[in-house]
Amino acid sequence: MTAVERLNVGIVGAVGRGRSFCAALEANGARVHAVCDIRADRLDECREKTGASEKYADYGTMLAESDLDAVVIGTPMPLHVPQSIMALEHGVHVLSEVPAGVSVEECRDLVAACRKSSALYMMAENYIYTKPNVFIRELARAGLFGQTYYAEGEYLHELKQLNEETPWRRKWQTGIDGITYPTHSLGPILQWMGGDRVARVCCEGSGRHYTDPRGEEYHQESAVMLCKTEGGALVKIRLDMISDRPHAMNNHQLQGTDGAYESSRGGPGEKGKLWLRALGEEMRWHDLDAVMAPDSLGGEYLPEGWLNPPPEALAAGHGGGDYFEIADFIKSIRGEMPCPVGVHEALDMTLPGLISQQSIARGGAWLDVPDSRQWTGEPPCPQLQMVWPEKLLDSPPEPRLPEGYRMRQYRPEDEQGYVELMASAGFQGWGTERLQRMRDRVIPGGFFVVEHLTSGRIVATAMAVHDANALHPEGGELGWVAADPQHSGKGLGKAVCAAVTARFIAAGYREIFLRTDDFRLPALKIYLKLGYQPFPYAEGMEERWRAVHTKLAEHRP
Repeated sequence: MTAVERLNVGIVGAVGRGRSFCAALEANGARVHAVCDIRADRLDECREKTGASEKYADYGTMLAESDLDAVVIGTPMPLHVPQSIMALEHGVHVLSEVPAGVSVEECRDLVAACRKSSALYMMAENYIYTKPNVFIRELARAGLFGQTYYAEGEYLHELKQLNEETPWRRKWQTGIDGITYPTHSLGPILQWMGGDRVARVCCEGSGRHYTDPRGEEYHQESAVMLCKTEGGALVKIRLDMISDRPHAMNNHQLQGTDGAYESSRGGPGEKGKLWLRALGEEMRWHDLDAVMAPDSLGGEYLPEGWLNPPPEALAAGHGGGDYFEIADFIKSIRGEMPCPVGVHEALDMTLPGLISQQSIARGGAWLDVPDSRQWTGEPPCPQLQMVWPEKLLDSPPEPRLPEGYRMRQYRPEDEQGYVELMASAGFQGWGTERLQRMRDRVIPGGFFVVEHLTSGRIVATAMAVHDANALHPEGGELGWVAADPQHSGKGLGKAVCAAVTARFIAAGYREIFLRTDDFRLPALKIYLKLGYQPFPYAEGMEERWRAVHTKLAEHRP
């Protein structure tokens, strides 16, 4: 498949929630090729409305027989993991509805399947894509909130009637004490906190005050989960799907040393409000919509997609979130950006809720939340390596930047911006301690960052790391190359790679290498264009490199 060809997508659960993705798929260069639902009597109507070529009443049959590049899983919660794993085993990319899974055990199975598969997994958390949440994310990334240390998220959505129309909800959403639906509330907050993750939680409930039409009690209506993050922040999450009250499904608050945000709760005259020290000396609230306008901070910090949204985005569900998550899913498949909500980010949003269910059953005990990145299972596949050829050791590449950017060396005051950049580029776990360890290994003048002159943000980086090892006894490693997805297509990654390579050559290094992964197609393309060559140092490497070259050829415009 070339980059200009349309992706064939199958939708499972197409008669219900899954059908809502159709317009966004078509608008972003994909086609709904197949629809699947157990409600076979409605499949003909569904296929006609979606324009699909094929229909299936059995998911396994669709995966086995249909020519699919990707599937959208819009089925009930307990099917998300089993159906995701089936697709990954067929080499089919997955966009799964939320949450990622309904038990810790099956989440482990999902991680294992993702590690074995060449296909991409993304969770469809749409609340992180709404305009206010994106705006707050960009302000936080730019450091305008200072250090963020407290947040709240609430999902208050009375759905007793919907329980009767979709009976699976009666168990999985309103039949289990604790936070059964965490991702809409927690997802935006984790992004605002620079990719921090929840380390431990406790949870309590409000008691039971309602019964269903059969006279059976629902779970405790309002569950509240307190979270402590690895970075030390405190987060409060409240979920209520039962209490009689108007909906208020996207409630958030954020507190930092230099700013505070409170979303509208949807009542008469209520608006989102924002205070930032950068907005003036007076400590007062500002109307969020006014600050978000193009002639205010919105013009500087909102991504282009929200500054000039296409009609399809404005018409999409969940405040445009359905459109933008599909756009990122397709870009990720095509190697144009890192997957923003891969399996580990998905489980960062899912696992705290699952552990809260254990906490509430144990009287509100504080319990640790597992980090899915530590679920190694089988030995990890060794990374690919590339080397700078000997014939080019006297030909250092020249870094080139477009107007509006400058390259310089890292400074201590860049720490927060650097950590936020690494999180936005998909690298987790960066903080003061890890950064210091890496800085100790960087050769003098070898820690490059690119600064966006308008915003002052760090938007690209790479390190020249001294790394003498068995394969490269006098080695210098081009390490930790990252670029902000919001500034993609400007050659920033290539520029920092060229700068590091030139610095090694100037320092007299004769063995310059880098480590990378098979799925990082945009980075691999940069390295090859710059002049780096594959270094097949282990069994199976040559076959993996052939697969990489095939994928790069398929994605060539």
